Amino acid sequence: MKDAAWLTREWVSRLVVGEGLCPFAHPVMQQLRIEVCELEDLNRVTARFMELLGEVADADPAQLPTALFVAPNVTPDFDEYWNWAMICDELLFQMGYEGQLQVATFHPNYRFEGEAPDDASNLTNRSPFPMLHIIREADIEKALESVEFPERIPERNQRHMRRLGTDGLLALMPELADTAIFRKTLP
Repeated sequence: MKDAAWLTREWVSRLVVGEGLCPFAHPVMQQLRIEVCELEDLNRVTARFMELLGEVADADPAQLPTALFVAPNVTPDFDEYWNWAMICDELLFQMGYEGQLQVATFHPNYRFEGEAPDDASNLTNRSPFPMLHIIREADIEKALESVEFPERIPERNQRHMRRLGTDGLLALMPELADTAIFRKTLP
């Protein structure tokens, strides 16, 4: 399998941007920072995430508009990951970045509340590795001005992934077959 940074960039390029799952991603694709943290100790991983939050907050938005924090060795269990992600979100608040930055969540076993674990709609947030996306709120607000009915984006994406299904996803990106996304049965 390719390295985590390469696979993550391909996932963003082919699926997130290529399939239009995030209408805001294309303009920042060239400046997207992908930080791969290979550490296994969750406290050290969290400390590195906090450092990256500070780097993004302090950076010129034109130079570093957004970052993906990829943590391949964070738990494969989605519930444990979700708890960790909520801790990271709370740390963002405690560090004073609320209103400036926010975190979006992606995991190989992502499950939307109310959806069956094997529902293909979960693929909208399933990524090759556990990751957190640091996003500038000002960029989201600006991007939302150019999108009609932005509140419909999640439902549209879920419908699209159900139509695409796992076969379609693998046709788009066969490299995902060897990732944790497909180490279990999906429809």
